[in-house]
Amino acid sequence: MKLRFEAAAGEAEVLVRGDAGDPEVPRILAALQSACRARQGQLLLRKAGTEREYLLEPEQIDYFAAREGGVLARCGGETYESRLRLYELCAALRAQGFVQISKGVVVNVRAVRAVEAEFSGNYTALLRDGKTKLTISRSYMREFRNYVLEGR
Repeated sequence: MKLRFEAAAGEAEVLVRGDAGDPEVPRILAALQSACRARQGQLLLRKAGTEREYLLEPEQIDYFAAREGGVLARCGGETYESRLRLYELCAALRAQGFVQISKGVVVNVRAVRAVEAEFSGNYTALLRDGKTKLTISRSYMREFRNYVLEGR
């Protein structure tokens, strides 16, 4: 892969050239989209079951969950689909209050109302809606606790 920068006046433009079948192309595009969205502070998410896309502020989203075929975002009882992968969302939104709590879930720390220990060593996070419970895997609990205590 070649990277090249050309100085020009005006708005920055990114052009990706290559074989459309190359598996690197979608990864490059997703990373660029993630960087642009993180900078802009909004996410473009598709309403589940429709073709309509909505601009949402990250603080509106309760959590992201990996499901077969993609990543779902839960926001106030509504379900949206993200084109980004879970690890891309986690990296892009960490500074905005999101942390990974299990292999397939990234939660908005501000959406967590309470945390309680389970007998198995895992924890349960109760979200602000009072109904949603998410499992915090014991292997992610230290990261969650550090994130909350350090405020980042």
